Amino acid sequence: MADSSLEGRVALVTGANTGIGKVTALELARRGARVIVGVRSPDKMEPVLAESRAAIGRDAIEVLPVDLADFASIQAFAANVLTQAPALHLLINNAGLGGTKALVDMTDEEWSRVLDITLTGTMRMTRAMLRVMQGRKAGVIVNNASVLGWRAQPDQCHYAAAKAGVMALTRC
Repeated sequence: MADSSLEGRVALVTGANTGIGKVTALELARRGARVIVGVRSPDKMEPVLAESRAAIGRDAIEVLPVDLADFASIQAFAANVLTQAPALHLLINNAGLGGTKALVDMTDEEWSRVLDITLTGTMRMTRAMLRVMQGRKAGVIVNNASVLGWRAQPDQCHYAAAKAGVMALTRC
């Protein structure tokens, strides 16, 4: 049963099929928010939806497809979200792509894919939803980063660079 502290609020979470994004989406739904999740593979959300139904007793999470590495996909997703929920209250940019590979062995495509999803996808989603929030003069955006944005870890320079960029983007 929802505790209703977020009743009537609309929250958008990216990357909600596992980990922090999943827990965040479930908790927002439990607290009464209408939760929309943007994921690249909607079919992977079924276990989360089942968990939500079991815990809350209702369908509290809507799933919409989006590829954060594709500008046109983000534009279509944003238009879809805003058609369904013009009063967006909360955006949680959680989606990110990691990987482990030495820089000396990394291809430009591997580097770009991680930055496209983790940093550029966060920027594009923020920009799309910020326009709406600014127009309403209301809303909250949370960008999920990582300690790797501050400290090095072997073979994760692309992920660390992307998360450091998310931190800088958030400060700006």
